[in-house]
Amino acid sequence: MMNKYNCMNRNRNYQMEIEEILKARKPEILDFFNVVDNGQFNFNIYVYDTINDLVKEMKKRGFAEMPAYMCACYKDEDNSLNFFEPSDNPKENEWSKEQYKKVIFHEEIHGIQSIIYGQQPEWLTEGIAKYLDGTYSRGIKYLLDEYVNKTAIPSMYELENEFGMHDYDSYDYYLMVEYLIETLGKDNFLLAINSRKTIKKLSKDLVTKAVDYYNKKFDVTELKKK
Repeated sequence: MMNKYNCMNRNRNYQMEIEEILKARKPEILDFFNVVDNGQFNFNIYVYDTINDLVKEMKKRGFAEMPAYMCACYKDEDNSLNFFEPSDNPKENEWSKEQYKKVIFHEEIHGIQSIIYGQQPEWLTEGIAKYLDGTYSRGIKYLLDEYVNKTAIPSMYELENEFGMHDYDSYDYYLMVEYLIETLGKDNFLLAINSRKTIKKLSKDLVTKAVDYYNKKFDVTELKKK
């Protein structure tokens, strides 16, 4: 099987650029999940001309609630990766094609995880994608100092049920996954997330546990919450 493209963008050659990124980054995702590619990791791929076209068409296809920042998505109902083609000459506040490469990789992580495990909680899927895509490469100490300890810690209810509805970054999702992998070990983590019952058990007060763990590890004195 191969990826199936549905292109509604201006440049058909952009399909080849997307395919090259997906092919090049797939091995590291499979390596993380300890699986081999038997031909099952293929997607329906939609490419729209602009970010506005993407948002409009995704709403038509069932995404009623969409975060304002959304620039791509994986839709598990039809196993689709959904992108738009960034401008060749982007303005200052627009995505460049170089920046968008990481977005394509991020959505591929979601897609592969979904094929392996099925539908999973948002905190887990976003956390794993952020763990792998390098967004927080400055490290946890930096996150604690610059973000986590300067804002109110969201509730697990928000993180599990209200993704995209609140004005905070996804570092909390990343922090929880980093914490579980560090404390359980990666193999035990992968085994644990194969069970909905275990996921539910692990998620209890998870964000608070992760923040407390790393504050103690890095001997951080928490700043006054806003």
